[in-house]
Amino acid sequence: MSGAARALACAVLITAFGNGLYLAGAVLFLTRSVGLSGTDVGIGLTMAGVTGLGAGPVVGHLADRFGAREIYLLTLTAEALATGSLVLVHSFAVFVVVAAAVGVAEQGSRAVRGALIARIGGDTRARLRGYLRSVTNIGVALGAAGAGLAIRSDTRTAYSALILVDAASFLLTALVIARIPRQSPLPRPERRTMRRGRLDLPFLAVTAVYGLLSLQYAVLTVALPLWIVSHTRAPAWLVSPLLLTNTLLVVMLQVRAGRRVDSIADGITITRRAAVLLALSCLLFCVSGAGSAVFAASVLTLAVIVHTLGEICHAAGEFELSFALAPDHAQGRYQGIFGMGTGVFIAAAPALLSVVCIDRGPAGWVLLAGVLLTAGLGIGPIARWAQRRAVHLVDA
Repeated sequence: MSGAARALACAVLITAFGNGLYLAGAVLFLTRSVGLSGTDVGIGLTMAGVTGLGAGPVVGHLADRFGAREIYLLTLTAEALATGSLVLVHSFAVFVVVAAAVGVAEQGSRAVRGALIARIGGDTRARLRGYLRSVTNIGVALGAAGAGLAIRSDTRTAYSALILVDAASFLLTALVIARIPRQSPLPRPERRTMRRGRLDLPFLAVTAVYGLLSLQYAVLTVALPLWIVSHTRAPAWLVSPLLLTNTLLVVMLQVRAGRRVDSIADGITITRRAAVLLALSCLLFCVSGAGSAVFAASVLTLAVIVHTLGEICHAAGEFELSFALAPDHAQGRYQGIFGMGTGVFIAAAPALLSVVCIDRGPAGWVLLAGVLLTAGLGIGPIARWAQRRAVHLVDA
């Protein structure tokens, strides 16, 4: 691994640690210290997420023109300022404004980071991104564990400290990123080729496929806890070890899965495998509701393992195709478009899965399995369409 890649991994670990603090303590800070209701927080975060979605392609385009490292330093600074401003929130209106700023900065950073990974990783960029995903899981887990001290204290001072440390993590990350050599923007190809970035229907179709598959990310964080308490006899405390199992498996296996994906054909194959595994896990979740507590716990454990393997395969395929089907000179913009497209589905997933899997019960899990399976198995012709489009435009 190159020095730049090691520096990026260090930066990602720092940011992930801060995010772990934020994820564990932000909602409690806003409800128990600021005094907002849970509904207010949910609405505000949703509005912020939607606001931030459009930032990815715009900021990614700036990275393509002026350099990913330079724009990344700006977005990290913006994230630090926006996140730190949360401690000044005293009303719902102010919270929405600050949360929107956080969302815009976060989505912008995500797109620029994708462009930086593409430049630093070169031919092994998908593998590097898989490694960084493992690093991210480690950092978030450590941050969430550290947040336990503040949560136990349950004071405004403690919660504010979590927010401010998270803000400081972005500044520390910026210092690390500044040590990476400047990545000069790649020259633009012919004008006709540039049309592809404006309306690239095949790439948008690939984005839609992975958007549908991204519904799976809310299965463990949203659907699983609700399913356990409302439809099974398993104890509620089982949620924690199941989520820990997911995290550990991702840390151990994501890099290994990425090593086997070096081409568009490999990306298609592993995405199909992901669809089969994710659909099977949905059926296992469905079955877990029909039995004793021991039966439910056993089936849920198996379901989470199968789901995590599908999640790992999904991520490996996504990393390869999102990079390989984007022009090198416009990686920032294309990563922003890809993030925006999948982000729409991720934002809608909690509400959608609550209605489909929890309200509808077993039938909802079967429906979700069908959606995931259909999307994943359909990636082949869509990805090859995008590949042909790319070759045609470059040769035009």
